[in-house]
Amino acid sequence: MKSVLYALVGMTFALNSIPEKTVIERNYCTEIGVFNLTFDDNEVAGSYSLTPKGTLGAVWGKLDGRKMTGRWIDPDGEGDIIISFNEDWSFFTTDYRGDDEPEKWYRDSWHGALKPQGKESFESNSINFNCN
Repeated sequence: MKSVLYALVGMTFALNSIPEKTVIERNYCTEIGVFNLTFDDNEVAGSYSLTPKGTLGAVWGKLDGRKMTGRWIDPDGEGDIIISFNEDWSFFTTDYRGDDEPEKWYRDSWHGALKPQGKESFESNSINFNCN
């Protein structure tokens, strides 16, 4: 009986000493709508709205430093995506390509800024960000 008790105490101690994962959610405004991202260690997943079309898309990938390399999918297609964040994670630029034209990259063509509280749109660096 004592050995079972010692085993349970040991397991409890071991489980309590495992560091907790840090999951961070960030909401960005872009030229075309809101971009919601969840960061879980080096994995990133999220969704984005294509407000002018009234549709949604999704992204997922791996983070290396401040650069996420992964995939996107929405009603227009799917493909590769690279999202580069600035030092404080408040802004990003995106390069992407579609699987239907794998040789054609759209460089620095999509931008995001952290969503300010209570704002539906704002302009920064001559980019009009839509938060709807």
